[in-house]
Amino acid sequence: MKKKLLILNGPGLSDLSVYDEFYGNISLETIEKKSKEVCKELNLELDFRQTDDEDELFGFLLKDSEKFDAVIINPVGYSHALTAEFARYRLAIKTLTLQKKPVTEVHIANIFKQGSDITKPLQVPEGEMGFVSGLGVYSYVIAINAISKKLNQHT
Repeated sequence: MKKKLLILNGPGLSDLSVYDEFYGNISLETIEKKSKEVCKELNLELDFRQTDDEDELFGFLLKDSEKFDAVIINPVGYSHALTAEFARYRLAIKTLTLQKKPVTEVHIANIFKQGSDITKPLQVPEGEMGFVSGLGVYSYVIAINAISKKLNQHT
């Protein structure tokens, strides 16, 4: 039976061309296509989503979590410690990790690059969680491969 992976992309990622100087020449469609290719190779069922709505994003994480074996999330600014949403994000991730579901946070750009203050100070929620940043579409590829290995350890 195929394992189910949710890739969830947060606010502002539907049109990356607005942020060309930060993300480069990449689109969410390119990321989705590459993610589908990698998941097919690894025999993973993929549900790829993007939402600009905070309640919908956290709803996907909390209410739909039983439908998935693992989650990859690009939370954009929700991993920023100074946002009100961080507490909700931290709770959602903690809930998933307590369910023993592999979770990996990804970022397209190198959020630690000098002059990039979009997510400073960054905080990663407690729990077992992976983190990949700065590799463009390959942030997702690496996360998918790591999740696949983690899921196969439990079968």
